[in-house]
Amino acid sequence: MVRKINCSRAAAVVFFFLFIGFVLGITGKIVRAKFTGDSTTIVDGFYAEKKNDIDVIVIGSSNSFCTVNPLVLYEEYGIAAYDFGSSSQPMNISELYLKEALKRQSPKVVALEINMMVGDSINSINEAGLRWGYTDIPLSVDKLQCIYQSVGEVNAEYFSYVFPVFRYHNRWKELSKMDYTYFYQDKTNYTKGYLETQSVTEQAVRLNDYDNEGEAWIGDANIVCLDEMVQLCRKNNVELLLFKSPKENWHGYETQAIKKLAKERGLRFVDYNELYHNGELELDTTADFRDGDHLNDFGAKKVTDHLGAYLKANYELPDRREDSVLNSWDQACDYKRRSGWQDYMAATKAQECFQQLLDDDNLVIIVTGTKSEKGGKAKVQQWVYQNGKMALNVEWEDNGIRHMRIGESELVLTKLGGVYQVLIDGEDRFCAGSRWNIIVYDKVVKDVTANLVFDE
Repeated sequence: MVRKINCSRAAAVVFFFLFIGFVLGITGKIVRAKFTGDSTTIVDGFYAEKKNDIDVIVIGSSNSFCTVNPLVLYEEYGIAAYDFGSSSQPMNISELYLKEALKRQSPKVVALEINMMVGDSINSINEAGLRWGYTDIPLSVDKLQCIYQSVGEVNAEYFSYVFPVFRYHNRWKELSKMDYTYFYQDKTNYTKGYLETQSVTEQAVRLNDYDNEGEAWIGDANIVCLDEMVQLCRKNNVELLLFKSPKENWHGYETQAIKKLAKERGLRFVDYNELYHNGELELDTTADFRDGDHLNDFGAKKVTDHLGAYLKANYELPDRREDSVLNSWDQACDYKRRSGWQDYMAATKAQECFQQLLDDDNLVIIVTGTKSEKGGKAKVQQWVYQNGKMALNVEWEDNGIRHMRIGESELVLTKLGGVYQVLIDGEDRFCAGSRWNIIVYDKVVKDVTANLVFDE
């Protein structure tokens, strides 16, 4: 009898702690910071990928996902790649990301950007780098061990990485609708982890100090992490490639130190600072960087082109463009094409623009026509075209509201006095002041891709 009571108490205690962990986990998902456009969307996008669908995984700090553009690799070489990194990522977190990657994928190549190898990145990393790295990775034994490496002891700080609610509980006052709904949103990352930017540095990036003399220092802990990553890759029949993105304050002696480590471990290493220095890589230091440490889209295209050729020449990688069915890289490329400049945007008249739009069934066209009448009063009429056909026609006289679904979004047209609105998922997109306003919603992109005004 006593034994049964003890078992019941033990079960109750276990259930209690599981319940507490569940509550902390859910509240943590709500209040934690969402690093949208950076680590959160990169990590969540990786877990949204189909299992065993990625052939090349790029791991590292922001230098990795600002350098390798997977869509360029796919369009030019048919390589299915994903940038699985986080900003300021120390080597132990890179190892954690490798372990996570190998749980879901069977890549042929893992490309590790080694910016954080030099120095003592494990013990000297700032809190922001750890938050970016840990916050969105699912809880596991590997994550718990990695957090301990970073913190050094089990204390309040340690648990703040295990349960982010302890760090972000003060965000209750600034929570928005997105904090509550993000957990249920589509996490597909259409850039495959790459950070798009066409920002250009204000001053030319200095890459001419590569020949400076000095001595590289690489912390022992970083070497241990590298060795463990080497063993993980060999155990899983994965080729590990080291590469260094072009940046300021990288020198030849650091290149030689990494080369020595790579050679001792039988690894390939590509340093784009060395290639630039030797004239084998053309980069415009005034146009190809967003800042001294990161490339923009123009520079990333050049480096990715070289990397793609290198990967195809040195590894057996399939051309996924030859797949019999569309894959997620085809969809991502389509998303990219539809998000950019379109021919109809060059139209000078509303009718010309409208006629070009009607041919695409994935577009929803919301047209607002405003005509001035005698006495200065404006007559407003609105049309919604979906699947190439008129779906709604409103000639406003009195105040009112009309709503309908467009793709996965909610469209609401309203009139209140002399104020008109075109609300898409709660955001007003209407541009007043012109004869015609044409709003283009793309059901593939799941957002407005153009908002155009015309006088005639």
